[in-house]
Amino acid sequence: MERSLSRLYNIRWANWMYLVAFAFIDGETDENWTWFMSQLNKALSPVSPLAICTDACKGLENAVQKIFPHADQRECFRHLMANFSKKFQGDVFGRMWPAARAYRPQVFNYHMNKILAEAPDVHEYLSRYHNLKWMRCMFDPSIKCDYINNNLAESFNGWIKDYKDLPPDELADTLRELVMKLHEKRRKIGMKLKGKIIPAIIQQIHNRTRGLKHLKVGKSGVASCEVRDTSKYNLRHVVKTDQSECTCLEWQHTGKPCEYALAFLLDRRNPRWEDYVHDYFSLEKFRATYAGEIEPLTDRSQWPHVQFPFDMEAPLDKKRGVGRPRKNRYKSFLEGGDGGPKKKKEPKQLGSKNRCKRCHILGHRQSTCPLNGPKPRKRKKRATRYPADDDASAPEPEVAAPQLEVVVTPNRDMITMPLSLQGSPNPVTRRMLATALADEATHAAPQLEVVVTPNRHMITMPPNLQGIPNPVTRRMLAMALADEAWQQPTPTVKDTTMAYDMASTSKARKLTLKRRKI
Repeated sequence: MERSLSRLYNIRWANWMYLVAFAFIDGETDENWTWFMSQLNKALSPVSPLAICTDACKGLENAVQKIFPHADQRECFRHLMANFSKKFQGDVFGRMWPAARAYRPQVFNYHMNKILAEAPDVHEYLSRYHNLKWMRCMFDPSIKCDYINNNLAESFNGWIKDYKDLPPDELADTLRELVMKLHEKRRKIGMKLKGKIIPAIIQQIHNRTRGLKHLKVGKSGVASCEVRDTSKYNLRHVVKTDQSECTCLEWQHTGKPCEYALAFLLDRRNPRWEDYVHDYFSLEKFRATYAGEIEPLTDRSQWPHVQFPFDMEAPLDKKRGVGRPRKNRYKSFLEGGDGGPKKKKEPKQLGSKNRCKRCHILGHRQSTCPLNGPKPRKRKKRATRYPADDDASAPEPEVAAPQLEVVVTPNRDMITMPLSLQGSPNPVTRRMLATALADEATHAAPQLEVVVTPNRHMITMPPNLQGIPNPVTRRMLAMALADEAWQQPTPTVKDTTMAYDMASTSKARKLTLKRRKI
């Protein structure tokens, strides 16, 4: 049996979802939607003002109009544009969003006139298929909700995606448990919060106070002024803080000060933002919303057995699609769903792209640049041709291959025994043979002059150190040799003169060369 989950949400405070009701139906038909709305009307006390935003389902729109005729019936603009883009494109498509977001009717009419001037069929299309309120300028300002779409419903679908394949009774009990825990969590949050207004709303106002230097304030009184926007067509709006009004109409629709009101309030010292926010965002309303508790339930085995006055039969069999029922919603072709043209996925770029040094375009290098032109064709080298011999038919003489010298490892029979080992009574080992051959090679080789480092006995002692009783050290010997070298006559040089500086007696004298002009 196919089933659909009908649900009703309420948007509270900082974009929080509040689940009002849900039900299981066998299909989205006019009868089922009428039954759901009638049950909802019984559960809710008369609420005024009330706004209900629906999608592009015709059965749901008819049921809301029938059961809640006094409600401010709105239409999700995202669903509207999903159908609108199938017929209209270009500048018409781009001006629909500014028209829907405009708070003032003058701005809405400006964009709609541009749209109708380019595509006159838009008026007939919207009045025939989308005649509900999808523009902000037509919303009731007392509701304090300026949402133009119902995207919050998709967050609920993602929240319960893992439980959609449960049986109806288990799914209903799971939803009840999830909502019960969520209300308890938010109830604790409300008890910990302090102040008059929810802190999230105050933080939103603080964030909007930045970047307002383009607004110039001209005060008229304590609670009224005119604010000129120097960056957007030189617009000018009138702000009255005592009435929480602005001619841009944003303050009236949202219940929070607009940027023109914030520019005026920032001139005051330490403004209290709580005094300029609607009570809808008060902490008292937040606590009252989650004050009620959802009753806990036992497991199924402890439920009471009830005798129905009628027989419960199995549900009627309906045609079911092949495969497992899907959990995710069907995406439109604007979101890359199956309804639109499939685009080829571009391969992921790993790293940075190369930039050509010739044309300075990303995606190729200089060697493969299209501006290089065709590459010259490489020619193969031709073999050198020699003139044919007269006696070409005569056979060429065979050339003998060179004889390679074969190196043979010497053995004991091939080695001539040294004289020192001939007639030895003991067997000759390899070590004895190698030692004897090395001795013969040493005697036969020429004697090389060995350079020996001079020591104390090989050095002629200077006269001033001969006969001293103390031992001669290296330092004393170096100083004595330096004195002898210093007492010798200095050679004459044309461009330079040699000058010697005497160091202190505690240090060795060092011969230095000084250059001076002659």
